[in-house]
Amino acid sequence: MAYRLIIILTIFCALDIDVASAQGLRDSRGNDFWLAVPPNDHGQGDSTSSFLSIFLNCDARTDVRIEARARDGSVDVRTFTVPGAAMWETRYATSQYELRGVAGPNGSTADCEKAMPMSIHVTTTTDVTVYAVLRDVNTSDAWMSLPTDALGTSYRVSTYASTAVADTSSFLGNPIYRFSEAYPSQFVVVASEDNTDVTIDLSVSQSSVATGPRRTVQLQRGQSYLVQARVTATQQNDDLTGTKITSTKPIALLSSHYRAQVPILTERASRDCLVEQLPSTDTWGKRIIAPPLRRTIDFQSSGPNDVPVCRIVAEVNNTSVQVNGQSPFVLGAGAFRDVQLTTALDVVSTQPVLVTIIDRSANRPGGSRYSGDPSLIMMPPVEQYLTGYRVANAEPQVTGTPVFKQHQITCVVPMVAVASLTLDGAPSPAATSIVGTTYGYVHFNVSAGPHEVLCDSAFGICVYGYGPAESYGYTGGMAFERLYIPTVFLRVLDVKGFPGDADTVTAIVDSIDNVANFQLSGVVQLAGSLELDLSTFVPATSTLSDPVTLRGDVPFTLAFDTLRVGDTICIVPGWHTLGRDTVTRSTLTDIIWTSGAGDTIDVRTTIIDGRVVTEGVCLEQLPRLFDPQPPTAPRHSLRYYDIRGRYVGSTLDGLPPGVYYRR
Repeated sequence: MAYRLIIILTIFCALDIDVASAQGLRDSRGNDFWLAVPPNDHGQGDSTSSFLSIFLNCDARTDVRIEARARDGSVDVRTFTVPGAAMWETRYATSQYELRGVAGPNGSTADCEKAMPMSIHVTTTTDVTVYAVLRDVNTSDAWMSLPTDALGTSYRVSTYASTAVADTSSFLGNPIYRFSEAYPSQFVVVASEDNTDVTIDLSVSQSSVATGPRRTVQLQRGQSYLVQARVTATQQNDDLTGTKITSTKPIALLSSHYRAQVPILTERASRDCLVEQLPSTDTWGKRIIAPPLRRTIDFQSSGPNDVPVCRIVAEVNNTSVQVNGQSPFVLGAGAFRDVQLTTALDVVSTQPVLVTIIDRSANRPGGSRYSGDPSLIMMPPVEQYLTGYRVANAEPQVTGTPVFKQHQITCVVPMVAVASLTLDGAPSPAATSIVGTTYGYVHFNVSAGPHEVLCDSAFGICVYGYGPAESYGYTGGMAFERLYIPTVFLRVLDVKGFPGDADTVTAIVDSIDNVANFQLSGVVQLAGSLELDLSTFVPATSTLSDPVTLRGDVPFTLAFDTLRVGDTICIVPGWHTLGRDTVTRSTLTDIIWTSGAGDTIDVRTTIIDGRVVTEGVCLEQLPRLFDPQPPTAPRHSLRYYDIRGRYVGSTLDGLPPGVYYRR
């Protein structure tokens, strides 16, 4: 019995798959930014003292549009043109834009855990860097705004512990504590797109609003969502550090504190608000160098523990961390360790971590005589260093006595490149070598305003300043590349059967070389095609891509929260058929991994092919099952079969388009 394959009609569909080319470097410059205003303590100011300054650092002429959405939903639209290379400031009173939180123990939770309209959207016609300064009397901080193309869908919070302050009186000789002030740990999420589903898993058992660690909310474009820790007389120091935040679309995360004392040593001490926009976990690094901050000119210490803090936060379990070559310690997912920052710290970890510097309270047991106070600075990992930055040392006071008396820039730079490090074209002062490394750090004393720092080698940078009971600080810039590309092995399973048997061809996750890196990558979707030989296995649906080889593709898309070894990525039902070979190859093609933001993620993918085996076939010493010669039998004796081997008649007339065999 000899068979010949006849294709009487085939419709071909060309699938244009836009495979993103390698993206340009994602850094702190961009043309689209989202900001929000977290709660700040206004106890020492008045209704006009609080404001937000937005600074745009421009390299060339650029048109700017800023849309500030207020509490009542109204939008203040400002458009202007920056004529050339300059730092440009615009200022907002915070009363209509600031999220309101808890002001005292057991007080009103106000805007907490509600989708609120307040946000500020900055767009420009050229790439710029955007900085923000939140200011009130004796409580200020600054942050670098991350461009929208650097936002992600997976974050962890790094802030500081809450505190409370009691007024003490006595009754019959017994002290009575009335807690009049609460200073909660907090953070704000801002959505950059409509229908953004956000899941928050708190690091503590309750918030200011409700018990239980999980929060879910859907945010629309420009909406903000505030979470604050609960502060009570018996629960004063809850810390939201380590809270996990995931979303279906890109979000901005402002890690914050209403007004922190750092470190917590006494009840009464000077405090300051904390604000820093944090990077998504897929951009964290495994090596971070934290330099000591330049001391204030009137520095006074109350003891050996009165020092800035370096906080190290882990994203995944079993993260081993070594600081300055000392014995390593292990952190679980979301756990953190504080290390005193009295000298430079070289932090090396087995899995990516986030490192922040939290400056100290300068005045104990209160008052505002000495310069400095807490600020929050995210330190860039060595893997994300750049070779140049344009930064701004901010001074919010336009006229009169400046708020900040001392402005600093500190750089972490390879010692071999110090000679090429320049600030505004002037050479760098000598660097202090960091023991056990090839790096050093350099302190620059600078004036308020824009500065350009360049080097022949990539280096890290942070920017900060001090005034009486005042400070600000932020990272001066970094790359936001997705690091530590994972390798995933995908396998198509073997199948075998007799012609006409129903079956399924299945592909699974065979192995992942580094599960932690895969989780950090931010991948939430896999798309591709299962390619088969349609002469031996006919799927229920397919696209015939090659009429000569009869190779066909079955597209699939898989969305997931987590992907584990053994998980099924696609199942293709169909039937075994009498084909040209007894064994054919099945494989996966056109594999694309994407994040919740829709970005293509670089995941190294290895495909392990499967086999489709046709059983019960007599080869009759022929190299293939189909006779390549035309039949010699007369037309009236032909018999036609469909791809499943079923007899369909003695003529092709009236048959639907498809693939047929004749005998």
